[in-house]
Amino acid sequence: MSQVQLSIPVALLVENVLTSGEPSDVIIDCLQRKDFSLLLSKIKEPMMDLAERLDTAVEVGDNWEEAIRSGVYEFKFLHLNALKRLLYFRFGLRADEDYIQEDLSLKQVHLTLQEINLLQSLVGRQWIVQEEKQDKDLYKNESSRISVHIRLKY
Repeated sequence: MSQVQLSIPVALLVENVLTSGEPSDVIIDCLQRKDFSLLLSKIKEPMMDLAERLDTAVEVGDNWEEAIRSGVYEFKFLHLNALKRLLYFRFGLRADEDYIQEDLSLKQVHLTLQEINLLQSLVGRQWIVQEEKQDKDLYKNESSRISVHIRLKY
């Protein structure tokens, strides 16, 4: 079975509502009813127009419900600024505070091995998430942070 593919606006909707910490079923119910009151005080970007993004999902045929339910999807296309927003929503990382942007790549992004694998599954169609050179003994366990470089494949 292939992963659900989402456009940028719909994927960032999914990422934003997941930051609420609410269970998937509750999030899906709120979005289906277009009653965002439970979510707005809890999400990282409450000013996002959730209704507009849901309309976009319908227009382009993105299955946001399956993405939320399964927790697995991939971006159809992802530009650099959307990648930075993904890092903020999913991992709480901010540009110039938690990593460095150099041209069209991001360096010194510190993630766990599990987070690296997740990020690669989300952005792997277009971006390479590559471990930066460092002492391999520094991260012997899964909770240790590994410095990665994220760059375009092309």
